[in-house]
Amino acid sequence: MGNTQTFNNVKLGVFQLAKNDSSLNGDAYFCTESNDYFICAVADGLGSGLYAYEASKVVMDYIRKNHHEQLPYLMENCNRLVVNKRGVVLSILKVDYINKEVLYSNTGNITCSFYSPDGLLTRTIPKRGFLSGRKTSYPIQRLPYKPGLRFIMYTDGVVLKSSWQRAIAKESCVGEVISIVKKLVPQHEDDLTFLVGDVSS
Repeated sequence: MGNTQTFNNVKLGVFQLAKNDSSLNGDAYFCTESNDYFICAVADGLGSGLYAYEASKVVMDYIRKNHHEQLPYLMENCNRLVVNKRGVVLSILKVDYINKEVLYSNTGNITCSFYSPDGLLTRTIPKRGFLSGRKTSYPIQRLPYKPGLRFIMYTDGVVLKSSWQRAIAKESCVGEVISIVKKLVPQHEDDLTFLVGDVSS
């Protein structure tokens, strides 16, 4: 499934596919915008199938209702929700329109990278592990940004060769990026989720 969404200050493209065309995807995402910020979260339930789907869904349901919370609290409360469930890896990206910075927190192997308007690539530093109910810390990475910033986030079902990064950085619209990814990424080997967003202000 591929689609695009337009917010006031962000254009978003999304591509999702479940392993072996299953009706249940162990990946989940949620994006929304307020006057002050845009927030995007991606979760990947460990493994695939029903239990992975349930774990990622409960996390996204919480973020959907509580996205106004600060990132460390979102991460901590999501961690509590997966006690006695399949674990999840989780990344949350917040574009702060007021302070002109991106805040990012994660646990696990979801990839997140940023392309500045002048083509500079910045990769976030992944934090090892996954949410399982065990207490841990949730560091916040901060990145000043200018209008024209592009971000990509994707789960480990997506394997992007370095040679594809240039096409993603230079393509003029998020819809075309999604078309490129759909053609290039091997499918059906795992649940996959790929998001690309352009920040306009």
